[in-house]
Amino acid sequence: MNFLSKVKKSFREDWTLLPFLLITSIGFIVAVLDFIFLQNLKFQFFGLIGLALVVIGGYLREKARLQLRKKAGFDNLVSTGRLRIVEGQQLVKDGLYKHVRHPLYLGEILRNFGIVSIFSSGYGILLVIIGTVFLLLRIKLEEEMLVEAFGPDYEDYKRKTKRLIPYIY
Repeated sequence: MNFLSKVKKSFREDWTLLPFLLITSIGFIVAVLDFIFLQNLKFQFFGLIGLALVVIGGYLREKARLQLRKKAGFDNLVSTGRLRIVEGQQLVKDGLYKHVRHPLYLGEILRNFGIVSIFSSGYGILLVIIGTVFLLLRIKLEEEMLVEAFGPDYEDYKRKTKRLIPYIY
């Protein structure tokens, strides 16, 4: 077994991705249906907050993916979606990654909450919360993989940075 096969997660090991995507997508659909049928297409103040979250979250996601592509060795933006270590990958600890270990996930969470907030849907928010739990479980799996791949260097990085929210968590 070579180094890469030890740190590449199979779909079975990366089991959190499918429920996250499914539940979150259902949350988006429910939010739109709630907006159309229960709220009679009336935008509320939360829609503006949601729009801001979508913009901020989208920016964080794309900036983090570009950093991974340039510095970690991922050959394209799609390849950052799977839990794996690529040949020659380096640990990224600067830019957004200087402040939080998972800025891509932070952007995903903000964007998802923003989408359902645009439609002021409590039902959508509830489903996105459930989906986010699976994303948090995925972070745990990813950190285990990164410790295996980068050892003490990643452990030191974990001590110096927060997981998702600077200075808090």
